[in-house]
Amino acid sequence: MENEDEEEVARRSLNETVAAGPLKDRLRLAVITIAEAEAQKHGMNASQLVMASLADLTFKFTEQLARDIEMFAQHAGRKSVNMDDIILAARRNEDVAASLKSFSQELLKAKDQQIEKKRKKTSTKGEKSTVD
Repeated sequence: MENEDEEEVARRSLNETVAAGPLKDRLRLAVITIAEAEAQKHGMNASQLVMASLADLTFKFTEQLARDIEMFAQHAGRKSVNMDDIILAARRNEDVAASLKSFSQELLKAKDQQIEKKRKKTSTKGEKSTVD
């Protein structure tokens, strides 16, 4: 029974690794590109080993962050992640949390404005059709 559990965990881990392949490659490329640009900007050189390690660390951090966010949603009894889960995950970094809260509020304002515009259009069309 234990071997079956271990085999299932190994199989799931392999499937996740295969599925994450292209995503991991893109993230790695982005991190290395940013690291090279920042090193050049500051007149420094960064070894390939350092950049690769930074890329791997970034991916592992992102995976853990995604798991945490998913657990927050599950704990709240939801199947979908929302902005509150992301803000909660950023709670240890006050600057990031504040930026996310601000961004969330801007999104809500924009959404409210779109809803209001649709409401006005709908009411204007309703008035025109009753006049005809």
